[in-house]
Amino acid sequence: MKCHRQTPYYGYNNYLAKIIWFQLDDHSRSINTVLDEKNPDPNLRTRKWLGMEVLRKLKYNADENEWEGGIIYDAKHGKEWNSIVWINSQGLLKVKGYWLFRWISQTLTFKKVE
Repeated sequence: MKCHRQTPYYGYNNYLAKIIWFQLDDHSRSINTVLDEKNPDPNLRTRKWLGMEVLRKLKYNADENEWEGGIIYDAKHGKEWNSIVWINSQGLLKVKGYWLFRWISQTLTFKKVE
């Protein structure tokens, strides 16, 4: 998978995001056929990536100007990580997934699509 798009939304008293588009390296497959095969829960391995909720439990912290306390799901590897989200000075959405400490992390950058 080269790139993907997520749509954030508010529900259940926190911010969430779900996958609305992604590009596969294998152009012979439709994105609508990709399943959550690496999910540790066997009951969820048949759900589609497209439309899947991948970010949840984010709460806004006005003092830090970021959403924190979230969980991000990495469908490619079937893992969940702690997460924080913020918008940088260029207006890009930054999503950091981390393990235990914020410096053991990976950050994804999303550009708003008009």
